[in-house]
Amino acid sequence: MKYVRELEAWSKPGHLLDPEYGKDILQQKLWEKGVPKDVFLGLSEIPSIVDCENLELAIQSGRLTEDSFKKFCLSHELPDSLHSKESAAKFLEYMRGRPLAWIHLPIDAEPTLLPMIVKIISELGHIVIDPDNMTPIN
Repeated sequence: MKYVRELEAWSKPGHLLDPEYGKDILQQKLWEKGVPKDVFLGLSEIPSIVDCENLELAIQSGRLTEDSFKKFCLSHELPDSLHSKESAAKFLEYMRGRPLAWIHLPIDAEPTLLPMIVKIISELGHIVIDPDNMTPIN
């Protein structure tokens, strides 16, 4: 059995990417640079009701405001309904970033592979995080 460390690649706040960016563009770039296909798995962004629920929780907690959501929707020509999956997903992506890929890093490859992945990801303007505590990996 191979032991792996689970990490994630995330976009940074303040950007909106194509829904298939993680799967179509980012993973291809990492694979081309020698990262094994079973280590770096790009994700698609598929808006869901969970995005609406997360947005409502963030507004209730005071981390985000309904007013900023409505302004965002107006400036991006999106419906300003808290029940719009697409609007909620795009607003949350813009405000906090979004997961772009899962990284299943074999423990025995970590000393050499992790620095390479972090370097490539950061050069592309993204970050690698530890999902257990949501801290960036440098």
